[in-house]
Amino acid sequence: MIYHVELLKGMFRPKIKFSQLKEAEYVKNITGKILLVLLLSAIISFLRAYYGIGTEELIGKMEQYTKEQFVLAQFFFALGHVLGGLIIPLLFLFLSSAIFFFLFDVNFVKLLAIHASVLLIYVLEEILLFPLQLFLGIKDTFSPFTLGVLGPYITDSPFVWTLLRSISLFSIWAMLIQMVALEQLTEKPKRAIMTAVIAVYVFFALLSAILTDIPFEKLL
Repeated sequence: MIYHVELLKGMFRPKIKFSQLKEAEYVKNITGKILLVLLLSAIISFLRAYYGIGTEELIGKMEQYTKEQFVLAQFFFALGHVLGGLIIPLLFLFLSSAIFFFLFDVNFVKLLAIHASVLLIYVLEEILLFPLQLFLGIKDTFSPFTLGVLGPYITDSPFVWTLLRSISLFSIWAMLIQMVALEQLTEKPKRAIMTAVIAVYVFFALLSAILTDIPFEKLL
């Protein structure tokens, strides 16, 4: 049986779609669909950089730079955004798949097919957030789709803000997709699957918060 990767069906009809994946002997067009999601991620990252979203701190220190240094800093900022829009999704895609491969011994390519739909959910979140950032000036950390909006009322710690930002409607949706998909592809108990999915999610949330807390701007 040949399984055709259909990202939207994987997002909205995961039980039906991934039950077909279990019986599949070959996964078709996985590379093209992954490249499509990465392209969307890179485009939204480029648009953020183009419109200067997230450059507030850089602009606030403009007087510390010469004109040439500031232009160079802007270039590296834009380049970093575009590369981040490619590299971070790739890391999530392959690292998540690798972790579940070792935990549940599920075919790696099938795991990539699952996480391609999961990744599209996160990209969709970024696409919906973009106009709010552009027109309303909402910072990424305080996305209305996440618990990040509660951060300033709870603590002054940017680290905690980032952790709260990682808890969103879309992340919950993504985890549910993972749980449903893994239930179809493995005989492991639901509790074990749920624990593994949440643990992997917490790992990425902590990693994101740690990286965000590093003062990369001091390297400029």
